[in-house]
Amino acid sequence: MLNHLLQDLRYGIRMLLAKPGFTLAAVLTLALGIGANTAVFSVINALLLKPLPYADSERLVDIYNTYPRNGVLNGGDSIPDYLDRREQASALEDSALYHAQSYNLSLQGAPQRLNGTLATPSLFSTLGVSATLGRALVEDDAKAGNDHVAVLSFPLWKNGFGGDRGIIGRDVTMNGANYRIVGVMPENFFFPDRQAQLWTPFAFTEEQRSDKQRGWEFSNMVGRLKPGATIAQLEAQMNAIIHRNIERLSVSNEGTGDESKTFALAWKRFVEAAGFTGRARSLRDAWVGDLRPTLWLLQVLVGCVLLIACANVANLMLSRLSSRQKELSVRSALGAGGGRVARQLLAESLLLAIAGGGAGLVLAGLGVALIRDLGLGDTTASFTIGIDASVLTFSFALAVGTAFAFGLLPVLSLARGRPFEALKEGGRGNSAGIASRALRNALVVVQISMAVALLVISGLLLRSFVQIQQASPGFSSENVLSASIDLAEDRYADDAKKVQFYEQLLGAVRALPGVTSAGLVNNMPFSGNNAQSSYAIEGHDAKNGEAMPHGFAQMVDEDFFKSLQVPILQGRSFNNGDTRDAMKVAIVDELLAKKYFPNESPLGKRINNRDPSKTGWLTIVGVAGVVKRERLSEQTTKETIYVYYKQFPESHVTLAVKTTLAPSALIAPLRDALQRIDPEQPVFDIKTMSERIAQSLDDRRTPMLLLMLFAGVALALSAIGIYGVLAFAVALRTGEIGVRLSLGAQRRDILRLILGDGGRLTALGLFLGLIGAVAIASAMRAQLFGIGVVDPLTLAGVIALLAVTAFVACWLPARRASRVDPIEALRHE
Repeated sequence: MLNHLLQDLRYGIRMLLAKPGFTLAAVLTLALGIGANTAVFSVINALLLKPLPYADSERLVDIYNTYPRNGVLNGGDSIPDYLDRREQASALEDSALYHAQSYNLSLQGAPQRLNGTLATPSLFSTLGVSATLGRALVEDDAKAGNDHVAVLSFPLWKNGFGGDRGIIGRDVTMNGANYRIVGVMPENFFFPDRQAQLWTPFAFTEEQRSDKQRGWEFSNMVGRLKPGATIAQLEAQMNAIIHRNIERLSVSNEGTGDESKTFALAWKRFVEAAGFTGRARSLRDAWVGDLRPTLWLLQVLVGCVLLIACANVANLMLSRLSSRQKELSVRSALGAGGGRVARQLLAESLLLAIAGGGAGLVLAGLGVALIRDLGLGDTTASFTIGIDASVLTFSFALAVGTAFAFGLLPVLSLARGRPFEALKEGGRGNSAGIASRALRNALVVVQISMAVALLVISGLLLRSFVQIQQASPGFSSENVLSASIDLAEDRYADDAKKVQFYEQLLGAVRALPGVTSAGLVNNMPFSGNNAQSSYAIEGHDAKNGEAMPHGFAQMVDEDFFKSLQVPILQGRSFNNGDTRDAMKVAIVDELLAKKYFPNESPLGKRINNRDPSKTGWLTIVGVAGVVKRERLSEQTTKETIYVYYKQFPESHVTLAVKTTLAPSALIAPLRDALQRIDPEQPVFDIKTMSERIAQSLDDRRTPMLLLMLFAGVALALSAIGIYGVLAFAVALRTGEIGVRLSLGAQRRDILRLILGDGGRLTALGLFLGLIGAVAIASAMRAQLFGIGVVDPLTLAGVIALLAVTAFVACWLPARRASRVDPIEALRHE
């Protein structure tokens, strides 16, 4: 058997080399289909299938709070919530609390800003990792006075400290304080993403542990489920903890002071009104987000490209089989069984598939690089997209499966034939079997229908993307440079120092050449940073069971609205008179004004979006336009409250600098201005606002561009398929065409005959493809913005494109048929 197989393979190689044109066309066609599928699978493998780089990663969960009645489906975690769940949720084997923390590292030269993570020492045991050098954080590090230690990431140790093994135990200055380096993590370790450069201990104060910190959710929680435990069990336990806390607080505050009673009652009402509870999801789902359905849809659609490629190669092999009928019939007449002939054809198919798979891997490598360039799997992402052993296995299996997919049809066609009749028919050489011709036509219809479906879906995504790009974010991003600053709490602990620094910075930036205005904000739109809180409106008491108002909270200066050209619709902006000792003021957006003051002006009304004992009521002095925060496609349903930086200064701010120059020309002067004010203060995350908005579109742009590329490949393959079938039909019908011409048929009649054959195939494929496209578009309705499932402009464009492509593919063989010499054709017959 093995000898026969080797013999078939050797003979197959000789036959394929004897027809280099056919072989090259088949290999390139398969390479396109296999390469596209391998590239997309590499993304799915990295994001959805490959285990996360932690021990038993399937048991890791992201734990968060949710307030469904307030529209907050994914909130953070407070310290009391974390402590409750760590101690009382039996479904958890281990857990940790963490949040981002910026550090300014003072070394020789300019200060360096580091992306740090403040984490409970249990983070490393929860993830199941240990340091590769020194040690990870331990519980003693989280005690007051012991918390100035740090664990470095491998890249920071290698690039920032030259891979010096003597760094362990050495002190470095960060945020104006000394931190002792105690460990270096392994090279492949990262958490919560690849931007994290070091980890320091999260040490809780007694105040942070108290019940009054419930609702201050500035951290995230990761947990490890016990073996056999489920997310549903954990969520039930977290819900039970909340109810126990309500009972505990109610009982413990009986007979106590009014403040404690007020807090317990207010917290109980808040929990019930907002629907507050704890939720969990796999860590993978938390990282992948909304990409899962898009990725699977993309894999299905790119699978259509492979099917089109298979159909094309099958058509090539059927056409070649017709020319080989005499050879195969002779082999059958000499005693070769049907199985032996079928095995020979399958061996040739396997050789083609393996060659196509090898070429496809090269194309897949280029595709992976393209996907990274489009924004997925870059060096900062949580997932690294590449071609590994799993992807190679997939590609090999795909090549073998493809070999049988397109090789089976010629085998079946041969099995239905009659060897000796084929020998006679091959001697005439002027026709093909009706069944074989019907099969080739059916394959062309399948190719066209799939190409149409891909073109329509990619057209809908393109139209949707254009609609999104034309949507207004609520501000002007043109010629606006943004740059972020994190003030070290140790050096700027006092609010007055923060305000003084910001005044100096704004004055220096506004004096730079080309700057027309400069403002600041603590959470810049389209930066991924958002702060939300519940708030109260004076005179608008929530009814029993009704959730408190909930909105975004922003700290800005007086020129923020001017720099981004956010209109002030009523009242005024902030000004220098709004000092810390003056009346506390706020600006609300139009959404809040319409929602809670529909028939009156909100000016002069009072709201409170902070701890009443700290800030009291804020008087509304202005109404601003509505600003989108994360995506151009979002429907803004949550209001925004702006407060003034001199009254409520924050440590993290982002500058918004409007300029008449190219924004990039301001980067160096901006750095110099900051260095003159504070040489130890770095500036980071420097981007234009246009770049921020463009980056927010990556999750739509990448699938759209990939699908457009695949649709173009599918259209080209379909055109080749139409051309191939008609060209082969013309070659077989040469005698018939000669007879028609000799009997008086005009050349335009021959043109009409061949174009009609191609037109019928195209029309049927178009009809079936449109039906399939509507079905697919209905399933992906959520991905469309501003257009319907049936978009006339998209359908018209696809029909026109297909009509032109099909006409060219049909015209070439039709033109050749119309130029047949009747005498030569009859002699050929």
